[in-house]
Amino acid sequence: MSIIFQKLISLLLSAAVFLSAGTPAGGPADAAKTIAGNEYACAGYELTFNILSKSYNLFNHKTRNRVDTGGTAAVWPAASLIENTADAYRLFPANPLLKLYYVDMLTKGMDRYLVKDAVINSPKGEFKGVSYYNASAGNEGDYYYDDNEWVCIQLLLGYTRLNKPALLEAAEKNLEFIWTGWDDVLGGGIYWSSEYSGKNACSNAPAAIAFLLAYQLTENEEYLKKGIIIYDWMNSTLREGDLFIDNIRVESGAKNGWKGTYNQATMIYAGSLLYEITGEKEYYDLTVATVRATVPHMFTVTDKADGSKAVKMNGNPIFKAWCVGWLARSYEKFYSVAPDKDDTPMNYLKAVLDLELETKDKNGFYDPFFCSGDTDEENYSEILAQDGVASTLLCTAYYDTLLK
Repeated sequence: MSIIFQKLISLLLSAAVFLSAGTPAGGPADAAKTIAGNEYACAGYELTFNILSKSYNLFNHKTRNRVDTGGTAAVWPAASLIENTADAYRLFPANPLLKLYYVDMLTKGMDRYLVKDAVINSPKGEFKGVSYYNASAGNEGDYYYDDNEWVCIQLLLGYTRLNKPALLEAAEKNLEFIWTGWDDVLGGGIYWSSEYSGKNACSNAPAAIAFLLAYQLTENEEYLKKGIIIYDWMNSTLREGDLFIDNIRVESGAKNGWKGTYNQATMIYAGSLLYEITGEKEYYDLTVATVRATVPHMFTVTDKADGSKAVKMNGNPIFKAWCVGWLARSYEKFYSVAPDKDDTPMNYLKAVLDLELETKDKNGFYDPFFCSGDTDEENYSEILAQDGVASTLLCTAYYDTLLK
């Protein structure tokens, strides 16, 4: 295919993207009408297509790291774009262009990072014939266990929404790799990276999610067992009060006490899954305690002159807007399984989003720090940042229209 012809097709597809973005549709007629009338859904839908048109190439299956420059994304931001697209597809499954992007990124897009039949030398031993997703395309650089977990979760969710057996097969192969990161040092836990120097919340909570989702799809008891073991290790090792700290170093046993947004979010999601699967009150009690603890940790409420309340996000726990996307995803999941249907956490997010919608710029992008007061011009154009805003809008819209 000539370069000129490829550019012409790209321009036509870009035009189709924006035409599609103007008329969201999907699901039964009543649900589609409700969703299409939701401000968060429409904003998230438009932002998703804006990101896709600038960040993903359907011809060479490459993801850009930023919405305003070239360069190839690492697997983490590439997976975040899949998360964002998956959140949009859940609300608008009848949009063919959205499905085209979703399928292509999950298959050909992720294949660019896939390393097959590798030999993994972990502290637990040597493992042959393992498949994993490398941090960079083309098998360059290191691998990270959390990177693989973000991809694995999307493969599993993609299987449930697209009914493509190859996605489940790829996820199960990846779960074999993820388990090579577990050993009994420090009582258990999955290492963060190929350096095997620390065990992080970000490489354990999402691993629990992946194994639990796999159990729900396959009823393989081994997956449930591993999901529970990882979840229990997180609670025994990295839980402080009702929140979770970032990591523990293997050599020294020193702990990093930062309580980031996504560490809390992924444990809320994992706990919600365990309660959904088992019905055991212990998992609900642990999870609801974390949900409640995140509200003052993530949000600040102040009195306005007119007597009403103003809600804004606290900057320090955010790290990246992508983390807030996971918070919305986890609050929504918890609401779906919680018996009391407490809508307080989602109402805080909605209050933040009402302010966030006012930050839309001339290019159609939003403040990646959710009006917290923090600023970072470089972060602004990362797809991790804008994906996070889109996912927050879309998950909140799903709660607002289909769960309540």
